Amino acid sequence: MNSNKKAAAGNIRRARRAFLLPLLLAAPAVFSQDFGLALRQSAVFTDGEKSYGGIEYTGTALPWFAAPLGEQWDLYISGGISAQMTIETWKALPELYRTEAVFRPAPGLRLRAGRVPFTGSLPYTMAGLFDGVSAQLASGGGQLRAGIFYTGLLYKKAAYIVITPEDRADYNDKDVYFASRRLAAGITWEQTGVFETPANFSASGLCQIDLNGGDAPVHSQYLEAKFDTPLGTSVNTGFGAVLELVEQKGKSPRAAFAASAEFRWLVPGAFPDMLSAAGHVSSGAWNGKAGVFLPVTSQAVGKILRPDLAGIALAEVSYTARFHRAVSADLSGAYYFRTDRVTYSDPGVDASSVSPLLGSEVYGGFKLAPFSDILLGFGGGVFFPRTGKVFKDNAGIKYRVTLEADISF
Repeated sequence: MNSNKKAAAGNIRRARRAFLLPLLLAAPAVFSQDFGLALRQSAVFTDGEKSYGGIEYTGTALPWFAAPLGEQWDLYISGGISAQMTIETWKALPELYRTEAVFRPAPGLRLRAGRVPFTGSLPYTMAGLFDGVSAQLASGGGQLRAGIFYTGLLYKKAAYIVITPEDRADYNDKDVYFASRRLAAGITWEQTGVFETPANFSASGLCQIDLNGGDAPVHSQYLEAKFDTPLGTSVNTGFGAVLELVEQKGKSPRAAFAASAEFRWLVPGAFPDMLSAAGHVSSGAWNGKAGVFLPVTSQAVGKILRPDLAGIALAEVSYTARFHRAVSADLSGAYYFRTDRVTYSDPGVDASSVSPLLGSEVYGGFKLAPFSDILLGFGGGVFFPRTGKVFKDNAGIKYRVTLEADISF
């Protein structure tokens, strides 16, 4: 067994131990408290340019249980074992999901420790499950959240932390299980009913410190804010922006930013439906003082092309309708732009192109929930590279089709 395979086997063993230990510690409480099991199935079919060769199936068994520990304490544990099939082979992936001890020492105050959820004001900067401690205080129509976390024990594809090229290489390496090792912290204030109006405001301060031990560590800090307000009885609007300061050893600090806007119209009619329009933009690699936006946790934007937000702008229009209690559907169209020439990478890109126009996509899908504990979903769409001026003339249409089924017991 070579060193890479030994390292991969060690990573899987450590992940299994991290998954099983909380279950063993909490075993005495299981028989008197609430517990359940969720089965999740998903299949993804693409044009074949992805690393998994165009087809990927994942089946996950997710047991969970909750246990009150006295009047002020609660315990929640969940984990999963996934069987993932690609064109190459089957692979078993254990993962610990939300697992936390919650302490309520006073009304409105909640302390958490374990693998806990945390998000800033904007989900595209820092959002997900993190290992650490957090506090939540509700007061006067507002809520204060703060936390400090370590990311190095998270599963890399769940955390999606790709701040440096080394992070990206590890993310694409099938023998690496854990996410990039970083210390992340944040504090968020949310205020509902600003100045006794229906508007809501949120502001956050976030940071991450590189603990990977490389020659050129990358640290970053973020200030972000979000404002939501209704316009009348059927229109809602939302605006958000984040300013980032990136620090890298051997280079001058550089600034970056991202912003978003969204409009949602509840269409009058016989059944609930909504028409929405949204736009997102982030800075690219422009010069030594203004650089590409690097969030703590990245996320794919759009439905078919699905690039990271870094160096990308996106305009999208969508329509969602619930035709029946158990049936809903959505239809969307989007256009992508790039905000620099180097950040977005794809084998079909024409290296000589200076255009910001990436192209357009359309998507449609529906969900069926015949019972409260069963959810079936189907979605698919295509991206048209020739509607832009970045891809090569012979670049083919990209497609993505997803099938999903969730059953809870």
